[in-house]
Amino acid sequence: MKVKYINQQDKSDPMNGTVITRADKLAELLEGRQNRTPFIADLIGDNGFELMIGIGGNFGCAQYSGTDGAPPYLMAVSPQRRMKTGYVEFLVSNTPTPFAARYILSFDEVKTISLHFLETGDKSDVVSWHEFDPGAMREDVRGYRENSSEVPQR
Repeated sequence: MKVKYINQQDKSDPMNGTVITRADKLAELLEGRQNRTPFIADLIGDNGFELMIGIGGNFGCAQYSGTDGAPPYLMAVSPQRRMKTGYVEFLVSNTPTPFAARYILSFDEVKTISLHFLETGDKSDVVSWHEFDPGAMREDVRGYRENSSEVPQR
């Protein structure tokens, strides 16, 4: 399969718009962007599906959906949650976009999910997939206020 990489934060990213067919090239691209300020990128498959990924240090997030923009929007949830409460902001066109704690993954999980998507065009089973819950932010932030010491490590 082929995926097209679109950096939603930095349009001047030299790899922006690149079509990737090899796992080693995708892994190199992701690892090369790991230490930037947390941002969102899209991996658009040639099969009618896309994987939106957040990359930021040792953490990230992932959403699987159709390229037509119609629901469902399936969010990856790790079996070993990095955060129990709060949220992480990823930049999209210089706009901080919050993702609830339940949707925060390790960078290694994001990379594994991305490589699986490149190989198969489908969702990886290293995580569970849940339909996006608009109430997740409110619930996870409420928990954050009760336990404000919880912050992901970069």
